[in-house]
Amino acid sequence: MAEMVLTGCTLTSDHLYLYPNDCRLDDEVRAAQEIGMRFHPSRGAMSIGESKNGLPPDALVEEEPAILEDMKRVIREFHDPSPFSMIRVVLAPCSPFTVTKDLMKKAAGLAREHGVFLHTHLAEDDSDIEYSLKHFGQRPGEYIKEVGWVGSHVWHAHCCKLNQEELELFASTGTGLSHCPSSNCRLGSGIADVVQMLRTNVKVRVLWRMCARGSTSPTSSH
Repeated sequence: MAEMVLTGCTLTSDHLYLYPNDCRLDDEVRAAQEIGMRFHPSRGAMSIGESKNGLPPDALVEEEPAILEDMKRVIREFHDPSPFSMIRVVLAPCSPFTVTKDLMKKAAGLAREHGVFLHTHLAEDDSDIEYSLKHFGQRPGEYIKEVGWVGSHVWHAHCCKLNQEELELFASTGTGLSHCPSSNCRLGSGIADVVQMLRTNVKVRVLWRMCARGSTSPTSSH
């Protein structure tokens, strides 16, 4: 955040879903407050570890009741809905394959109840599509519609593998999309068809950050 302020950026968001060594979202919030930067901290989460056939190590996942309680806490303690406020909380389970469908639905309900934004990773590469079809019997667009993750208060990162029907769903519901070119290039996960997204009237933002002060080389970020 300090680097970004020095280069003229005054607003940022961070998708924080790893909480080792008892760190909390509070630590980022306090840093933003000290620096004086407008900040949209995302209370991310993962709950399906390796022992449950998930990707994250078990040491990095949390129990879902605790996740939901902490989401309520950070909204209560930090979210300021007033115009031009300095802190607005976002609810952000990491991805459809690192939390349960139940948590996705409950996070969506919390967001609507408290008027906060939702964010997650979606359709980043072919394996995401395969997982969605295998475990949910649905493509990502069908899944997010079912769990309530569409609307003007929602934005999804990556989305390299959305088909035309899914893009039209995003456009018709005002759902946002974050294009992450540097991350996608680094991982070799695909190239988002931004031209077609814009032609379909999907809201697209480009997500990147500076490597260092004065640098023009983007690096992956969330």
